[in-house]
Amino acid sequence: MKIANIKVGDKLQGHADEDMEHPFVGTVEKIYTNSVLIDITDYDQRDADNVTELNHKIVVAAKSLKKVAAK
Repeated sequence: MKIANIKVGDKLQGHADEDMEHPFVGTVEKIYTNSVLIDITDYDQRDADNVTELNHKIVVAAKSLKKVAAK
């Protein structure tokens, strides 16, 4: 996803191989040059320890994110 298409408050799905083993969903809190700070709101329970260690926040490259479809 292009950084120009991301706004604070967007709900996005991502995957960060270094810190999380499974995809997660979160809300954009801050936008950087090529990445965003995400507040993790939904994740695979197998990643619960990782999410706790990260304090429910992670910086992810914009190119590895996609919008979550509205329900």
